[in-house]
Amino acid sequence: MRFYANEQLSPRKSLTPEGFLICQNVPIARVGVMVYGEGETPVDIGKDDIVHIERTEDEVFRKETISSFEGKPVTLDHPVDFVDPQNWKSLAKGIAQNVRRGDGPENNLLFADLLITDAEAIREVQSGLREISCGYDADYEQLEPGRGVQRNIIGNHIALVERGRCGPRCAIGDKETIAMAGKRTVWDRIRTAFKAKDEAALEEALEEAKTADDEGEEEEAKKDKDKSETSDAALKALAKQVRDQGKILARLVKDSEEKEKSETEDEDEEGEEEAADEDGEEGKGKTADSIRAPTFAQWKDAMSRAEILAPGIRLPTLDAKATPKKMRDALCGCKRRALDAASTGEHADRLQSLLSGQSIKSAPCATVDALFVAASEMVKSANNAGGIRSAISTKDFGTATTAADINKRNRDYWGRK
Repeated sequence: MRFYANEQLSPRKSLTPEGFLICQNVPIARVGVMVYGEGETPVDIGKDDIVHIERTEDEVFRKETISSFEGKPVTLDHPVDFVDPQNWKSLAKGIAQNVRRGDGPENNLLFADLLITDAEAIREVQSGLREISCGYDADYEQLEPGRGVQRNIIGNHIALVERGRCGPRCAIGDKETIAMAGKRTVWDRIRTAFKAKDEAALEEALEEAKTADDEGEEEEAKKDKDKSETSDAALKALAKQVRDQGKILARLVKDSEEKEKSETEDEDEEGEEEAADEDGEEGKGKTADSIRAPTFAQWKDAMSRAEILAPGIRLPTLDAKATPKKMRDALCGCKRRALDAASTGEHADRLQSLLSGQSIKSAPCATVDALFVAASEMVKSANNAGGIRSAISTKDFGTATTAADINKRNRDYWGRK
């Protein structure tokens, strides 16, 4: 599908006559291992306090997964609840089209063309908000503590975020992908992967760096073959390169730690303010330290109860660097969806008295938590009662049997022997 544009801003960005922003060839997801913190997935954390979740080619490029992102809304950051017909008007800032797998060296990426139609979102992208994070449902299989696999990915929205879990590899670009890849050195790729904490990309770049070093040494040897000190010069150059890269990596580590520390402090402060706004009097007494991400046990319990209310429901996943509050909101959103499905399903009549006409969409998370637990217990009891017979009828073939009758039958039986 091609867009009509009358103003080209860059090789991959343009404007329609109305002023809508077209962003083409945008990587929105990738194959590989993603790193999650405690409570972000229903997988136990490993010894290093993180969880490595693998996304395979079979899952990312599954026909259903690709088609599920087609036509889905573009949002500014991840919404608390997934996008649906009730909240689409306030959340959608554009749409994704032409979702497809990349070619050649980019065949590990899922691409889309984004048409951004909201004035604020257009300004944000033009000002530098470029990284992409998908919001989707998925199933998880735990391989061992700290390691798992995503399955059955179904897209809901594509968010414009400050920091996506894929890092700069999944972002709106200004240059053609191939041209940009040609100009970037191996060390550029190493630095980018290191900053993004993208283990798969870092491994790939380091492997390429080994090959590049071998080729570089051969080229240097050819250029300096007439010099008597060629070997010494090549070794000195290589040693200097190693020292320089060591300094760069050390500086990157320091910068990354300082940046992460600063951002964490900012997020904690923001989370405290938002918690106070959302929870009212209860939230006012919370400190930044008391705002915790959902634990593994909480996720497991929530998903078990959600399955009772809405069989087949899957875990919502946000591919962004999530704050504890964002993770808490994601869990709350999952509970809302389960309650919403149950309130119009088989047990709708039973739940009406419990909900008492309350709007699940607008209720604060504390209220949603209470309703969620109560509703799941109510439905579980109803399901269990359906499999139990309240009364058992026993038939004795219409006659009462006495001891004398039994003795007579025995005598008659043995008399015939």
